[in-house]
Amino acid sequence: MALISVAGLSTGVSATPTEPNTIVSSSPADGSVLDAAPVAIILNFAQEIGETTTVALNCDAEIVTLPPPTFADDDLSLTIDLAGATIPSSSTCSIRWTSFDPDGVQSGDGIITFNVSVGSAPATTAAPGTDGGTDTGTPTATVPSTGTTTTPDTSDAVPINDFSVSGTGDGAVWLGRFLSTTSIAILFGALVIITMAWPEGVEYLITVRFLRVVWIVAMISTFLFTAAAAGAVSGEGFSAGLSPGTWGELADGGWAGIAVLARLLLVAASGAVAFRPDLVIDPTTQLGALGIVGLATAMIGVTRTVGDLAFVGIVVGIVHAIAMAIWIGGVVFVARIVLAGPGEEDLVHAVRGFSRISMGAMIVTVASGVVLLVRLDGGDLFSSGHGRVVLLKAVIVAVLVFLAITARQVVGQRLARAHEMGVREADRLRRAFGTEAAIGTLVLAVSAWLLAFTPNSIDDSPQIPYEVSTQFTVEQQGQEALDVIVRLTDDRVGFIGMEVEVRAPDEGLANLQVIFTAPPTATRIGQIIQPVPLTGPGVAVRLAANGLPFAESGEWTVQVTATTPLGPVESDIRPFIVFEADGTTATTELLVPEASLVPVTTAGG
Repeated sequence: MALISVAGLSTGVSATPTEPNTIVSSSPADGSVLDAAPVAIILNFAQEIGETTTVALNCDAEIVTLPPPTFADDDLSLTIDLAGATIPSSSTCSIRWTSFDPDGVQSGDGIITFNVSVGSAPATTAAPGTDGGTDTGTPTATVPSTGTTTTPDTSDAVPINDFSVSGTGDGAVWLGRFLSTTSIAILFGALVIITMAWPEGVEYLITVRFLRVVWIVAMISTFLFTAAAAGAVSGEGFSAGLSPGTWGELADGGWAGIAVLARLLLVAASGAVAFRPDLVIDPTTQLGALGIVGLATAMIGVTRTVGDLAFVGIVVGIVHAIAMAIWIGGVVFVARIVLAGPGEEDLVHAVRGFSRISMGAMIVTVASGVVLLVRLDGGDLFSSGHGRVVLLKAVIVAVLVFLAITARQVVGQRLARAHEMGVREADRLRRAFGTEAAIGTLVLAVSAWLLAFTPNSIDDSPQIPYEVSTQFTVEQQGQEALDVIVRLTDDRVGFIGMEVEVRAPDEGLANLQVIFTAPPTATRIGQIIQPVPLTGPGVAVRLAANGLPFAESGEWTVQVTATTPLGPVESDIRPFIVFEADGTTATTELLVPEASLVPVTTAGG
């Protein structure tokens, strides 16, 4: 990466003068167009410089190796011999300098750009609306296109990605999600059973200890899950996500990212309930206590928030998560605590009550799961990894449902008239519910793994926000010769990303170019010509991180040219405004960065 490598030449800053150092004059001059490669770089500074001053040169995004500079005796200038350097005969070059004073303190930095056009007159741009004979003296930059693959490198396209599709294949995300989901489900399921079937449970020390341990596991695992999710959304990895300062990026990761933050906060608040489970049986605090843990459980279902019918998916996902927690979380609680040993009639009522509650929860869990399956995969379960894992999960759930129904039948037969929980009944039911709990936990593990795959109905490519969009449709001989949409990521000076979508023709497209023409008042650049490597329907993306250098504010124009099966075509010229960062039209200086334009072929393209 040329730009990154050049930036790496700068050293740390310990202090900065009140007035930054500047370039008084240079050779090549800033914005100049040369008909031959320069033989030297000469920089004359306004303030004294030390020998730690650095200079880097790149041409067409390629670093040019430079010898050490020679410093003048007056400490106000330096010279770099380019006799051994290789500069392309037609290129856009940038000199990045960082000055340090004689004490080694950074005093300034800047960029000088120039064009080399060997064997031809300096390129010029006619002012819009003229016949082309007016020379503005500003260069035309043809930005190189280097992409040749069919899969784009979009890692820098959007710094923040929707958590619905980020973190796929990330082991930290899977493990954190599994542990967090399982512990939250157990906590909520246990509290629901206590509330609806076993209020006496809060009097047992084993119950209180169990709830506290589950909450501690939920808190730790949710913290780790939040860190993993933040790292996946930012693209910086798990270690970076361990810093709470990075968690704010989850707010930009779509509703799925926001749900992760909400989950962490709600789990933290649930600690009060875990340490005081009697709050869920007190009529004055019951709704609030159970509601906090219920909301934490609901956040488990906010996972796939993009794609068709996203709102329906969120609602059904929340219902699915709550029903699952009552069923799976409840059965773990019953197997581990309620049936830990023989007891009085309250244990019988607790098991009976759970059997009634869990049957309804099981039906809702399965039904909502089918709805989610249809939304995400439709009827195609064999063509994607997501669909095949869904099939695996369906088989395990079928086994789980069979065991659950069998266990409920046993409860109905053996506890119908029982007034206490004997040793034999407790042991037998503990084994039955324990097996159900183990398989239920396996289902949760597969569900967490399932979220590492992208369903057929969801586009997992980064979604880039575009500020400028215009569509060009050109007809020839009564037929549509060209249909192209040009989108820009910003409307202010800077490095602006671009997307070009070709809709027609179906084949035979060649020499596609997008031409941006600067305002007539521009002094640093006249045109930007971007070749687009598409020969049919598809999308080509130039990453915002390596965007086009819109160095001048004002009224720009854009035009598309190409060769089609019907012949050469030129679109009409469309104006658009490029503002300065503060909303004005003042000019600025930019470095032309590394180019990265890659085609993305769409279906049928």
